[in-house]
Amino acid sequence: PVAVMEHLIKQFTDPGDRVLDPFMGSGTTAVAAIQNDCDYVGFEVDAENYRDVIERRIGEAKRAKEATVNTTEGDT
Repeated sequence: PVAVMEHLIKQFTDPGDRVLDPFMGSGTTAVAAIQNDCDYVGFEVDAENYRDVIERRIGEAKRAKEATVNTTEGDT
């Protein structure tokens, strides 16, 4: 779950740090990194089966983050 990776990222990184995921799978770690203002690098040897899922989830996470930033900035 994203919540597990988010907890670990919060405990062991600072915003702006880079997170490495050598076994990217469906992109859970990348999503958690985006949600916590970290960069990410990920590798997946089975890209044929995971690429679409990874790209969709990362895109959704970035859009959600951007929406949160725009809403927060508009409230001040």
